[in-house]
Amino acid sequence: MNCRYIPLFDWAKRTLDPPPSIRTLRSWARTGRIHPKPMMIGREYRVREDAVLVDRQAHVHIEKAVINSKDPVVNDIIKSGKTSKLRKA
Repeated sequence: MNCRYIPLFDWAKRTLDPPPSIRTLRSWARTGRIHPKPMMIGREYRVREDAVLVDRQAHVHIEKAVINSKDPVVNDIIKSGKTSKLRKA
């Protein structure tokens, strides 16, 4: 199967209604929000026609063994998303 690569903004016009600005699209290309990742060719991003926008709000599955960690710093991060204690080396 041979996939075509098209300019990033053309892909956005086909895929998203309304398409975001080219600045937003470039940011998404750099941060991995478009899959498969667009290629920089010359001064413009090219993306596969069948590329998709990845949802950054996807939930992450955390193993139960990690939740019951003996390390209080790990448990603190899991509960709050941040750490309030500094780990001593």
